[in-house]
Amino acid sequence: MRSLLGLMNQFLLITKILLLGIVSFNVLGVDKTNFSSHTIVWQGVEREYLIYLPEEYKDSKKEYFPLVVGLHGYVGTSSGFERETSKGLNLHAEKENYIAVYPQGSHFNNSEDDKSTFVSSWNDIISNAEPAPGQPPSCSHKTNPVPRPKECSTFGLCAWTSCYDDLGFIKQIIEVISQSYKVDIERRYMVGLSNGGAMTHKFACTYPDLLAAAVAVAPSIAKGRSCTPDSSLPYLQIFGENDKITPSDDSQSAGGYFYENPLNSFNSWSDSMQCNSQVIRDDLLIAKKEGLICYSRKQCEISTHEVVNCMIPEGGHHWPGQTPDAGYCRNDIQANTVSNYYNCKKDYPSKVNWGNDMIWEFLNKHRKVNG
Repeated sequence: MRSLLGLMNQFLLITKILLLGIVSFNVLGVDKTNFSSHTIVWQGVEREYLIYLPEEYKDSKKEYFPLVVGLHGYVGTSSGFERETSKGLNLHAEKENYIAVYPQGSHFNNSEDDKSTFVSSWNDIISNAEPAPGQPPSCSHKTNPVPRPKECSTFGLCAWTSCYDDLGFIKQIIEVISQSYKVDIERRYMVGLSNGGAMTHKFACTYPDLLAAAVAVAPSIAKGRSCTPDSSLPYLQIFGENDKITPSDDSQSAGGYFYENPLNSFNSWSDSMQCNSQVIRDDLLIAKKEGLICYSRKQCEISTHEVVNCMIPEGGHHWPGQTPDAGYCRNDIQANTVSNYYNCKKDYPSKVNWGNDMIWEFLNKHRKVNG
């Protein structure tokens, strides 16, 4: 009898623990049933993207949800971006009730048996382009040291990214998601880190009418090659004071490249939107709380629009609220599609990253308006 009671108590304890685990799992918003992998064929190539639907999406009472498109960096993955680069963006999507989509850049292994040779990238066009007449090269290489993607028929001295039409691929994803899910087309946003930041910058220039705002973190924009949109679009840049991967002070990077000074893209973007020339200290509350130094230009042609530059004091090449060298991995959701790469850490973030809150504070102010 005692042994039967013991077994019953043990069963009840295990059941209680499991139930608590299920509750915690759902509260944290990392329910794997809401996170899925999909593919589309773009220009004859099968391409992957991940999508996360917040729990509230199942409630038909809410008709439309904001959409955030997140772009990983060089040698990153879509699942690594969600889990480590952004420190759990799905968790934030659950908190704020938006749809999160993570396109995957084209990828390959330079040596099939060596996970450390994994390469992924986005073709922002500019990074692979040869300098215009009178324009200096974007690197100091005598020979190109980076692995060359197989789809590139030609490869310039400073080129290092994919040669696929990634602008068209990402545009197609946004259009498919907007048609297939309950997306608020006035609240579509894009964020990206490093090569993904440069891709965000280029996409926002090329298709500003598809977005309500964009955020580029430590973007790897080739020096002197930043662009501006044809129509007004709120834009935030975030960079680290001590970033050696994409330096913000015109110095040569650790890899031998030269990248755009954030002040140049900040001012050219602001000028294109006819913003007031006065540069003022910005009022992003979370940025102030966390010690970031932010400046903005406001009072643009569209009165609610703005361009913001935020520096992370002593920060490096990383997402705000995260540490460097995070996200160069893939999660289980990409075990079959990105098989030859390092696994991400098993522990999932349990607390919303303040950096995601800060970025959302900026994005959430903006809705698509017709100028």
